[in-house]
Amino acid sequence: MKALYKSGRGVENVSLQDRPVPELNEVDNVRVKVHACAICGMDNGIYHDRFPCKPPFIMGHEFVGTVEKIGADVERVAVGDRVVCQPHLYSCGKCDACRMDLPQLCRHKRSIGIERDGAMAEYVVVPQQYLHKLPESIPDSLACLLEPFSIVMGNLGIPVEQEKARNVVIIGAGQVGQLGIIAAKACGAEQVILSGVHRDHEFRFAVAKKLGADVVMDNAEEDVAQRVLELTDGIGADIVLEASGSETGIHSAFHMVKNGGLISVMGGTKRDSVSVNWDVCLRKAARVHFHMMSDYRYMSRAIEIFANPYTDLSPIVTGEYSLENWQQAFADIAAKKSIKNVLYL
Repeated sequence: MKALYKSGRGVENVSLQDRPVPELNEVDNVRVKVHACAICGMDNGIYHDRFPCKPPFIMGHEFVGTVEKIGADVERVAVGDRVVCQPHLYSCGKCDACRMDLPQLCRHKRSIGIERDGAMAEYVVVPQQYLHKLPESIPDSLACLLEPFSIVMGNLGIPVEQEKARNVVIIGAGQVGQLGIIAAKACGAEQVILSGVHRDHEFRFAVAKKLGADVVMDNAEEDVAQRVLELTDGIGADIVLEASGSETGIHSAFHMVKNGGLISVMGGTKRDSVSVNWDVCLRKAARVHFHMMSDYRYMSRAIEIFANPYTDLSPIVTGEYSLENWQQAFADIAAKKSIKNVLYL
């Protein structure tokens, strides 16, 4: 089968290869014929050796496909079912992380496309319990975004619902920020404000508006925190999603969140430390929510939203490529010419 394979460290060791079709076993008891696989920021980091991984393996984890073969005891899915997958597999169910409903942080966990063969291939095998069935109303191009969207749902959408948040600010106009717009709007936010940088004028701000952002701002052209206060009658944002990982973004989040408000963190800094005005946090009694990787609990809600969207969600997919054209897909990401790119098998 065709597969995008990372045989070792270095971009020169990523290539399209002919790999064996994976076989079922007692644990990996479902084989899926892959339709499409989106390129995650993590995949781009793996390609460029900027994200921890353990090659050799087939890349990719954000996929949609059809169940092609099942093991003897499989009951959750049947041949012909269209499915997506929660990619962090083999959690033990017994450790502290698992018992805290954080199986994605279990030290026994292994993730497809990071530590074992993934889904940028014609077929992938996984345990049945990590699969979710899909309605046909969700196109492949959007279905393979459900895994990352479920992360944003847990970090932003569910808190918006629980706190009945009216005003939400998203810092960062990349794929996480754009998914954040969808999560916030779908879960009831009345005003969604997106903050980005100058290069986002080219097309990211336009996509954000199509997805429902009420206000977009360039942080180089205006004082974002001051503008947020003006737009919220001096109160500040109920929830701020920090999706930029920039020190400027992190610093401004604490100035624009309301007293007692929530800052949800999804932007990695790639630094050992960043400067934060701790006294501002203290005086505001600000809450900071950290979360990592997708969580099985939020996938059903993510599927429900994509199956019954509040608007056309397709603008978030800015590039569609065949697997054979994978190099162009990654090159467009490096050139900042995309939000979410999808490879088709």
